[in-house]
Amino acid sequence: MKRIYYVSASAALFSLVGLVQAVPFSPRLHKSTALVLIDIQNDFITGSLNNSRAPSILPQVYKLLDDHEWHFIAASQDWHPEGHVSFASAHAGKALGDTVNITFLDTPMKTEQQSLYSDHCVPETWGAQIESGVQTRLHYLEGYRTPVNYIKKAQDHSVDSYSAFADNQYHRFTTLNSELSLHGIQTMVVTGLITNACVRGTCIDGIKLGYEVVLVEDATETLTDVIKQATIKELEGWGVQVTKLADWEKNNPTGYKE
Repeated sequence: MKRIYYVSASAALFSLVGLVQAVPFSPRLHKSTALVLIDIQNDFITGSLNNSRAPSILPQVYKLLDDHEWHFIAASQDWHPEGHVSFASAHAGKALGDTVNITFLDTPMKTEQQSLYSDHCVPETWGAQIESGVQTRLHYLEGYRTPVNYIKKAQDHSVDSYSAFADNQYHRFTTLNSELSLHGIQTMVVTGLITNACVRGTCIDGIKLGYEVVLVEDATETLTDVIKQATIKELEGWGVQVTKLADWEKNNPTGYKE
């Protein structure tokens, strides 16, 4: 009786292995590649730091989420406490667009220049939320096909953070690099807002950390085309690959068919 049991169990195991091996590999998956969404938040689109050019990136971002599959998705968010160092309202006598010198947290003799903005992306406010079309798609993907990690940055009152990897002083680091490594990511496909600040910082840090970085040009925006093109030229000098979505899709085809 025992012998018959073991034979039956072995047969079942081999059947299960065969079933697992028979599951098709998704034809839409970009291997070892992560989609990185930078600060696609309400305040940067129609909120306190609104930009009339920002909404133009949304169709491309939606397409990257709808028509492609990724080993990993990271969505960064500015997550500023009230009275953050980047808020003009936190500095008496200062106006929007002014700058102040702030001391490095770990090097008192060193300072950096901090630009001042309207209050933005304060936790638990509408402005801090990810744009609804992007967030709906991320919620659909979470726990279904793709691991999604939300990177909350610039939470320290005393230092700003443009890059999704670290603050501007490299004093504190987010979990992004460890998450990318954990998922075996070699290539970052970057989109988001704004090109010359948080997108720029993330792309440069990605290059420094050894990733292949691809910036989707029509899925990022900033205040003017002059600023955008100057930033793109700088990023190309760092080794960032800059491409339009249609060209990237052509060069990175999947087997997916409508």
